Amino acid sequence: MKEKEAISLQILAPVSAVSQRTRLYKIVTHLHRKGWTNLSFCGWLRVQGEEEEKYLSFPLKKRYLIKGGGYGGRMTRLLYLVWVVRAFFAALQFPRGSTVWALGWESAFPAVLASKIKNFDVIFDDADRFSLIFSLPGLLRKIIVALEKWTSRNSLVHLIPGGARYDFESEKFHELKNTPSAIEVQAAEDIYKKREWPQADLVVNVNGWLGSDRGIPIICRVAKELQNENIKFIVAGKPDCPEALDFISLENVKYIGKVSNAEALASYFASDYVFTYYNPKTRINRLAESNKWGDAIKIGVGVIVNSEVQTADYLVAQEAGIFVPYDDVDALVKGLRNMAKNKNRVSRHKANIAKLSQRFDFFENQLDSLFEGIKNGKTQ
Repeated sequence: MKEKEAISLQILAPVSAVSQRTRLYKIVTHLHRKGWTNLSFCGWLRVQGEEEEKYLSFPLKKRYLIKGGGYGGRMTRLLYLVWVVRAFFAALQFPRGSTVWALGWESAFPAVLASKIKNFDVIFDDADRFSLIFSLPGLLRKIIVALEKWTSRNSLVHLIPGGARYDFESEKFHELKNTPSAIEVQAAEDIYKKREWPQADLVVNVNGWLGSDRGIPIICRVAKELQNENIKFIVAGKPDCPEALDFISLENVKYIGKVSNAEALASYFASDYVFTYYNPKTRINRLAESNKWGDAIKIGVGVIVNSEVQTADYLVAQEAGIFVPYDDVDALVKGLRNMAKNKNRVSRHKANIAKLSQRFDFFENQLDSLFEGIKNGKTQ
């Protein structure tokens, strides 16, 4: 990537809006602050009305390669194939010498193919490994894995949140950890100080995708068990299952809606623990790399993680929270009751997780290091 090209970036991502995906939001806001004024976005409008970039303070050039399809079902899976094809032809239209930020293999593979014809660089942002997301037939999975390896080795750099998901090596691997932006944390602290928050013996934070695969049916049952005790829940995000609607209607739950990144982070300052459950039935969930862990580390909030999540081992070793099996509602209820009665243990969990902060830099600092490394030909 040449110096003169460092103010232009093409974002290729199968999402409705950049500001809907925290990782992309952090990227574009920081780069815009750094003077990258020529930012373009090619996306997939999953649901009509989701295109609004309500959290961006600057205009973003955008166009959609697909409209419709939603987020689940056979039609959505078929549309991923359409996305790959359309992303390839869209990438052929990118200017020579561009830098393309491709989110996911389904974007990076067609972009890398196009780069062989049209000379540009591809940053493969592999936030969720494609071959682990879907249950694929054996032969198809082998083909996808082979193409993932090829895409990795032919990208300018292959960004990964951690190495646990990969059964191959690539000299293009570069870890980009899911931590918050320092400027967002500062904004969050200012918001926290200006608002009133629930007061209780224990406050649990639940935010992000409020769906069935993120333990919402579990935490709903837990909250119902604890309705007569001084334990409260702060909830932010879009309800995406019947249990989520039931959950946010409870008297011991304060639902603050679908909010900006800074507002979501503000709620951490009012919380003792953040809830991060992943249904262990899929391998990608057992190898989760949660944004919420980075948020908790940088703000100093304990975590609640189901014990099947292998990538949380460093949090377990640090004694940074509560770790119980996914389906064991009684164990989580008991754990929260114990913590409500023992604030010294809560404080210890918070102090323990805060110690990890030195190991994980703020997101924008990681981005600056990444682009400096690209500029100097060193990205590992």
